[in-house]
Amino acid sequence: MLIKVQPDVPAHSPPVSTPPWLAPLVHPTAGSTLSGAVDGVLAHLGFASMVYGAKGAGPMDERVFVWTTAPPEWVQEYDQNSYVEIDPRVRSGWDLPLPLVWDSTMRVEDARGTYFLERAARHGIGSGVAMYFFIEDYMVMLSLNRPERVLSAVERSRMEARMGDALHFGYLFHWLYMRDVIARGMRPQHHGAPLSPREHQCVHFAAHGMTSNDIAVKLGITERTANFHFSNSISKLGVLNRQEAVAKAVSLGLVKVGALGNSKQSAYFASRPAARRQRGRPKSKSPSR
Repeated sequence: MLIKVQPDVPAHSPPVSTPPWLAPLVHPTAGSTLSGAVDGVLAHLGFASMVYGAKGAGPMDERVFVWTTAPPEWVQEYDQNSYVEIDPRVRSGWDLPLPLVWDSTMRVEDARGTYFLERAARHGIGSGVAMYFFIEDYMVMLSLNRPERVLSAVERSRMEARMGDALHFGYLFHWLYMRDVIARGMRPQHHGAPLSPREHQCVHFAAHGMTSNDIAVKLGITERTANFHFSNSISKLGVLNRQEAVAKAVSLGLVKVGALGNSKQSAYFASRPAARRQRGRPKSKSPSR
């Protein structure tokens, strides 16, 4: 989910030393904007755009907050097509111990990953570095992007040499802005936006008793991706967790639950092959002649 959230300029500066190139973020001047400050930092680091996402990791608050300088057209396309399922930065990055430097030559699992890279490149997102870290109760991903689809050896080396500065920026951005937004209880900007088709499916199956793992198996995605869909749905519906999301979706008529209100009423179970439904039942003995 890529939906812009515009935090306010921070009221106070962090009690840490800051290099000059980060000064516009830490000490904004009158009339300065967040986008302008970020653009200056990105230019210093050698990137053209960024996307930052923070997802609540606890059961009390599972919302996701995102801030990006990507084109609005790409933001909309990514959201409604649930590209989080095929974005190779998301699918494989969390399992890596180090930042991921990527371009169109990166290894992808299937044709869908290649399709994603082609679509992203049309919007100026052809390569970059993605970083992943946990801060307090949030999972954070920061992706810094360039338009080039293939990085030369020299460009890749330069990018790797700036890894420390990029991480410095990511932690500072979270501390100054998004952490403040979340702590003050501000709503995600996509509050009230319509659920994507995939998000609707996830909420529907959850309303019929399916867990994230059940849904992942049903839809052919990972459990982590199913949880991302729930976080997006939670943010859009204006609630804090999955249980509240299901209740609100039912109250709004977005999801209809069968009479028993459990997984046995789901179309998933109704369409399962008879052989699978019979699995585990004792075989009946043939009548003796």
